[in-house]
Amino acid sequence: MKKIFLVDDDAVVRALYQRQLEQGGFEVCLAQDGLQAIQWLTTFTPDLVLLDLMMPRLAGDSVLRFIRSQPRLAPLPVVVLTNAFMSDQARAVSDLGVARAIVKADCTPAKMLELIRQLLGVTPPLADAPTPTEPRRPIEAHNAARTEFLTNAGIQIADLRELGQEFKASPEAAARSGNLAELYGQTHLLAAAAGLADCRHLALLGGALEALLYELVENPQFINASTARTVVAAVECLARLRTDTQTVGRAETLSGEVLIVDDDALANRVALAALSRAKLNARAVENPLLALDLLAHSHFDLFLLDIEMPQLNGYELCRQIRCLPGYEKTPVIYITIHADFESRAKSILAGGNDLIAKPIFAIELAVKAVMHLLAGRLAAVGPAAS
Repeated sequence: MKKIFLVDDDAVVRALYQRQLEQGGFEVCLAQDGLQAIQWLTTFTPDLVLLDLMMPRLAGDSVLRFIRSQPRLAPLPVVVLTNAFMSDQARAVSDLGVARAIVKADCTPAKMLELIRQLLGVTPPLADAPTPTEPRRPIEAHNAARTEFLTNAGIQIADLRELGQEFKASPEAAARSGNLAELYGQTHLLAAAAGLADCRHLALLGGALEALLYELVENPQFINASTARTVVAAVECLARLRTDTQTVGRAETLSGEVLIVDDDALANRVALAALSRAKLNARAVENPLLALDLLAHSHFDLFLLDIEMPQLNGYELCRQIRCLPGYEKTPVIYITIHADFESRAKSILAGGNDLIAKPIFAIELAVKAVMHLLAGRLAAVGPAAS
């Protein structure tokens, strides 16, 4: 019997994956964090390691480095579970050698079972395959995960709201006290559970917020009023999505066309890279008049507008966009060097929805973009039934 070593800090994820893999004929050993994983690996040699990258105490990339440094363990195939918004982290571990990097929110225990069978060359038993006349029924564990998530998500999000408000009230103090780390940990668990439950929009925004909080924990210099406001707003959007998910059911994959208008070519490149993390289609132009021409034959779901531009500033451009049919409520995020309250007030009066300061913090922009696109979807559907 092949041995799988599963390393993940989420007890729900561990239980669901363990159940599916054991039903598939594998022996499964568990570790709840990176330190425990390394302790086990000093004497234990599995056939494959399934490793979450984002864990407390010791992250998955450190565990992978340990594995590759030990001659006994170095040949082991390692499958890593990553966050779609942590592309730099994923590239770093790929350089260390991984059999496959899987976005955690997009994976299920059943998909992981099939992948591990492929990697280890294990043929599933005949009884495990569906017959031509009997299609495969939904996996019981997956349905259980969805039911459990929808039951418990309200309590989880209420806790996130409380932690978020504490962080917003005093970001630096919250970071020192451990509030920020706790907020990150709770978001990490919520995003993973939403992915397993097939609540795609919750998993997407939860994953984006998780990545932002991870960056803030690792790089406190990015903690400021802007990132604090973004964190709180994202938590509030999660609360709305949770209600929508219960009534609407499984949501389709998020898509959106984004237009960036900024006369700064470097800022455009940073914004494009940030939006690519969310797998959004984005186009950037440096001339605001060209942007108006594009609207004559192209549709966009979100605008990122620089405020200080020649010929037409961001406020004026927003006013003209708002006059076009179909764009009365399309989200507009201003990108500006002026992140003070005066600029924020002007942006609201000019029909904008949000503001982000330069230099652009890429993951914060990704969170804002996902949040406003999802909020727009919720507004279009209308309030969820009670």
